[in-house]
Amino acid sequence: MKNFNGKIIVITGAGSGMGRSLALQLSTAGATVLLSDKSETGLKETERLIKETGKGVCKTYITDVGKREEIDAFAKQVLQEFKYIDVLINNAGMAIGEATLNEIPLADFERLINVNLWGVINHTRAFLDILISRPEAAIVNTSSVFGLMGIPGQIPYCVSKYAVRGFTESLRLELVKTNVAVTCVHPGGIDTDIAKNGIHYKNKDAAVEHFKKVVITSADKAASIIIKAIQKKSKRVMVGPDAKLVRFLTQTAPPLVDRFILSKKAELEAAMNLKN
Repeated sequence: MKNFNGKIIVITGAGSGMGRSLALQLSTAGATVLLSDKSETGLKETERLIKETGKGVCKTYITDVGKREEIDAFAKQVLQEFKYIDVLINNAGMAIGEATLNEIPLADFERLINVNLWGVINHTRAFLDILISRPEAAIVNTSSVFGLMGIPGQIPYCVSKYAVRGFTESLRLELVKTNVAVTCVHPGGIDTDIAKNGIHYKNKDAAVEHFKKVVITSADKAASIIIKAIQKKSKRVMVGPDAKLVRFLTQTAPPLVDRFILSKKAELEAAMNLKN
């Protein structure tokens, strides 16, 4: 998929962050971008920015990716209006702030799994048949570096991202004899609002401030890396130097990874305590 001109691309979580950057870059490349998000305000801003470029075609759909019935309705509407899509980018996700397992209400745990995992599964099932019928197509699922290593205080998020990784890698092998390329994306620290928009039980302002200090990759840079991965039909892509380092260390020096994780957790706890 070297050329996105004329391609029809679904992007979830397009109201901000990487989703917005993907939408802008792909529309500039001539694609028709079909954008979903639960935030009407965010979608309107993404649409406004795309229209300013004067390139590509954009349509927005307010959709809660944590609810299967809304995903099914979204997919049905898209296929009625456009008949097919060429690329599905499952980008939408949510986060929960620092909390131990017994501090997290079960309803919040379930909500995160519904968004981060079932959102990916349900979108894929809704569009899979039409993607298989295309001469070339792609499915891109967003996992995380938290899908490569366990993080104390982040059990729900790690569970969801490990599961997305397993789903994506298994799906890739199921589709190996089709024209659908399947890519698993593992972003490191990306400068988005995921921490700001997440559920927090402790000092939200301190947690968000700490997150902003440790991110090293812009959403625009992340989007350009993902787009190149689609063009290359990459099986998996590490987004950011921190993601590449984590992959290397988890493969070669697991004890170092544990020490690194615990040191970073201590830094976060210290930052949050200072703000209390």
